[in-house]
Amino acid sequence: MKNSRRVKDLSGMKFGRLTAIEIDYGKAGRKTYWTCQCDCGNVKSVRSDSLLDGSIRSCGCLKREQDEKNLSRETHNLSKTRLYEIWSGIKARCFNKNNARWNRYGGRGITVCNEWSNDFKSFYDWANTHGYKENLTIDRIDNNGDYEPSNCRWVDNKTQCRNRTSNIDITIGNSTRTLTEWCEIFDLNYKAINARYRRNGDCSLEGLFNSGYNR
Repeated sequence: MKNSRRVKDLSGMKFGRLTAIEIDYGKAGRKTYWTCQCDCGNVKSVRSDSLLDGSIRSCGCLKREQDEKNLSRETHNLSKTRLYEIWSGIKARCFNKNNARWNRYGGRGITVCNEWSNDFKSFYDWANTHGYKENLTIDRIDNNGDYEPSNCRWVDNKTQCRNRTSNIDITIGNSTRTLTEWCEIFDLNYKAINARYRRNGDCSLEGLFNSGYNR
């Protein structure tokens, strides 16, 4: 046990947010520790020299608050970026029932993972390490899946359009493609073929090559 008569009495003294209460005799060693009460309510044992030189001024709450401010400031600086608009749009159509597109997203159970919905910086970092470019849009690989890292990618508008739930998938032989892709492959008039499909579902190989529907 330390000889308290040789130790400077700090009891009642305030150091930042910490108020020294009493010597912490449970801490063995050559240095003296003080049990301190933090303004936030936490109790922390701190070395006397750290109190006196100002290197420790709280139980740790000051650093947490500063980290939150730094994150908030960084997010604020990014709020005018295209990625922030994309992130906001994703959350709006999944969580806001007043959004014009909610029925196609939140209305049918599509949501945003906690990692992204609660932290724009997480979404921002993922985007910039997974192929984001200014000319690309975010696309869910599985149209019935959520917005989450494992189900999202960055694609051009053409790929995005081909992955819509409204697309018509046609199987010819062992290959399944959208009706748009088959029309491009066979150089067919998409509008005419689409109209025929919607009338009677006839998009067989023979039907696609029907001369009346070529460009």
